[in-house]
Amino acid sequence: MSTPLVADVSSWNPDTQSFFNTLAQKGVKAVIVKLTEGTYYTNPKAKAQIKAAWKAGMHAHGYHYAHYQTAAQAKAEALYFVKAAKAVGLNGTSVLAVDVEAPELPKAPLTGLTNTFLSTVKGTGFGKVDFYTMASWVKSGYLKPANLLAKNMWIAAWGVSQPGINNVGTWQFTNNFQGLKVDMSYDFHGLYTKI
Repeated sequence: MSTPLVADVSSWNPDTQSFFNTLAQKGVKAVIVKLTEGTYYTNPKAKAQIKAAWKAGMHAHGYHYAHYQTAAQAKAEALYFVKAAKAVGLNGTSVLAVDVEAPELPKAPLTGLTNTFLSTVKGTGFGKVDFYTMASWVKSGYLKPANLLAKNMWIAAWGVSQPGINNVGTWQFTNNFQGLKVDMSYDFHGLYTKI
């Protein structure tokens, strides 16, 4: 049995039904759609992308690109994200993930700030949470997975044969799956694909 595939998409990707049908035909079981960034950006294609994914028979989830510097900002970003998730039709069966890679994020308090974000999301009724980051940020200690509320670990590591981190739940292994210019991940534990 092969490892399930999960695509992550943003406004850079199409929102057409044909694009999502192609993903499904290539064995993709779920998509994670960028919904928001900071407290100022909402993906204008998100609702159409999610509807197209569902129509193609895939599960749909959401992610937020973090910029928080303080606990108050982490809470505000989480609430902004949840509002957008509800607006596009996601519910408690969907995973809501935080993308932790912006270069200006403060490194020393990053694990605590990310937990503030995740606990705020969970407090709104979205019980399935995750975090995304690069393998290098875990290796450097910027993020301490053992101390995070989300236990899946969605790790980016391209051009290698393994993610390079132990106990990874989801591994983003490419940013150009089969020439479609879409990020693709293996979902080892089924967080995104076994609903």
